[in-house]
Amino acid sequence: MTKKKYSINWENDEPAYFEVDGVIYNSLDEVSNEKDRNKLAAMVQASCDDDFEEVKFDEKEFEELRKAAENPTMERWVLGAFTGIAVVALLVTTISTFLNIQKISKEESIPGRVVDVVVRRELVNEQNNIVRDFYYPIIEFVPNDGHKRTVQVSEGSDSAYYEKGDEVTVAYDPDHPLDARIKSASSSALMWILPSITGVLGIAFAGGVFVVRKVMST
Repeated sequence: MTKKKYSINWENDEPAYFEVDGVIYNSLDEVSNEKDRNKLAAMVQASCDDDFEEVKFDEKEFEELRKAAENPTMERWVLGAFTGIAVVALLVTTISTFLNIQKISKEESIPGRVVDVVVRRELVNEQNNIVRDFYYPIIEFVPNDGHKRTVQVSEGSDSAYYEKGDEVTVAYDPDHPLDARIKSASSSALMWILPSITGVLGIAFAGGVFVVRKVMST
């Protein structure tokens, strides 16, 4: 099968007429075959910066050009990655915020007492082998079901904020009494660390995507 020959005659850096297998067309609109018209349009686009009078492509050359044109640019890959990160971060923010609100709305507060403090030595810098002591209070309280509970809270601190015998206010889930914490500003703040970080990241990446798209559209 004979490959078609395509050519463009240029005058003053503008296409004057087009030729397909010896048939001359004054404009792309006159080319009835859609495949031929698309190939000629791609040649115009690819050759707009070249300074020659006539360009000729065979089928193989055009196919290579078409594949190259279809490959996404690095900018689009980066833009897509930023969009994905923004979506995931904002989704995590939404879910974690909803769960925190749900948890706080279910919690009940009752008096409790610190019965012990567990000290754990944890590695905080693996590269420099730096360890630090963290203090985890063990609290005792009696929820509404009347059964005494003893719970080690999950929030530790690098300072001994509580001592054995301290009276505290305990916030707990009535359906799961072992899900308890010492009700304080610090424990409440810890609940919002994750949604705060992911929210800031999501907004930052979404803003970056918006600015890049704005620049690319101009």
